Amino acid sequence: MKTITQLFANTIILLFISCEQVDENKTIATNHTDTTKTSVDTGKQERLQKSEMIEEQENFDSLYDDKVLSEAIKIAEQRKARDRFKKSYVATIPDSSYQVKVDISSGFYFSHQFPHLIVRRTTPSSVYIDIFSTTNKQVQKVLFYEQGKLEYTGDTIRDINGDGLKDFVVNWYGSNGCCLKAFSNVFLLRADKKSYSSSIEFINPTFSPKEQIVRGVCYGHPDETEMYKYKWNKEAVDTVEYIYYEKNDKGEKTGKLIVSNNLPFSDRHKVLKRLSYMPAEYRKIEGYDWFTDNLDKSGNR
Repeated sequence: MKTITQLFANTIILLFISCEQVDENKTIATNHTDTTKTSVDTGKQERLQKSEMIEEQENFDSLYDDKVLSEAIKIAEQRKARDRFKKSYVATIPDSSYQVKVDISSGFYFSHQFPHLIVRRTTPSSVYIDIFSTTNKQVQKVLFYEQGKLEYTGDTIRDINGDGLKDFVVNWYGSNGCCLKAFSNVFLLRADKKSYSSSIEFINPTFSPKEQIVRGVCYGHPDETEMYKYKWNKEAVDTVEYIYYEKNDKGEKTGKLIVSNNLPFSDRHKVLKRLSYMPAEYRKIEGYDWFTDNLDKSGNR
């Protein structure tokens, strides 16, 4: 009996110890899960805080940019008795961490009858262009444009569509993508000589105002893309044709060129004619060497 009693007692002790170990393991596992959850929550909270800080900074920058524009307009209004003037300066916030280069110019840039005020603001990340009509000494915004600072290459005032009116053109080069991507955004001056059309964007264009034609190279790899030809139609353009190399089923050139009414992958694509030579009108456009893959040995494109 004593032996049986001792065995029974030992069994009870072992079970007790085993239960304690299980409870201890369970406690450790539970604590581990809580630690992981806390780590995830902390990371999420940090990301949210960072996002809120970025958004707050962007809102601050936006408000400051608006303030800079308001100040520029005030400067222009102080000189409203003069139709022609220019002024450049740098606006800086109190802690000097954010600067905006401001260029103000007023003159008869688009018309001999009505002066326009042009304000360019260059921030660390973007270029903003605001154009105002100053008829009867009243400042009225008629155009706004924004472009990434690293993409912006310049702007110009010229008759782009051959109607005798000077238009506003912003030129920029795309930062993303593999291929030739020089863009122009065109704002056509309307007959009132004060306001402008909506932006019309072209890729790799060559403008021919006398013909009222725009020719250019589409987006794509050298020797594998198309060229286009558009004709101005008031504040829009109509497609005249596309031209590209004909290739067989193996992707090899046949020596012919295809002229079509639309891009080859379009549902409404229709072949208009096949040519054995490149028309002279395309040989002088910007990007023609890219189209033919006839690039110089230095690798320039």
